This record gives sequence, C-alpha cells and structure tokens, in this order.
Amino acid sequence: MKDRRILGEEGFISVVVVIESQSGKIVAGPDIHARGFAEDAALFDEVKSRIEKALATAVADGINGTHQLSQIVRKTVGNWVGAEHRRRPMILPVVIEV
Repeated sequence: MKDRRILGEEGFISVVVVIESQSGKIVAGPDIHARGFAEDAALFDEVKSRIEKALATAVADGINGTHQLSQIVRKTVGNWVGAEHRRRPMILPVVIEV
C-alpha cells in the first residue's frame, strides 16, 4: 500500500545505464523515463550529467558492482529531485554491465 501511495502522489522515475565491465565507462545512457512526475524530457538533462559524474567518480574509487552503482544512481537522482522539485518519487535504477 505504501508503494501505491508513493506512485500515485510522487510518481516514478527509472534510470537505465549500460556500463562496460572492463573499463567502467558508460556505453549507453543514462536513459531516464518518468511517469507521474514530469513530461518534459529536457528537465532531466541536468541530472544526467550528475549521474555520469557520480558513476565516473565511483569507478575511479574502485566501486564496480552493479548493485553499488545502482545505489549511487538512486542517491544522485533522489538528491536532485528532492532539492530541485521537493518531491520523493519511487526511483528504479538499472545498471547493466556488458
């Protein structure tokens, strides 16, 4: 029930990033899809660069697990949404290694 309330009131944001397993470089993305949050895709341009910087820093620090990188994406997007829009949507990060 809590999840349904969050989805209804705050919306949903999914972020998909594909990372090269050897180098940790971003191969594709971040692709951001939102429902019930904002319709303008240009709104997310700022957070895309923040995600790229956060992942580059994490990989440089030796963090390379997809779960850990997903949590970094979630935190980065959550902080941005909270600061810029005063909302707390459900955030689903997906980091894929190739």
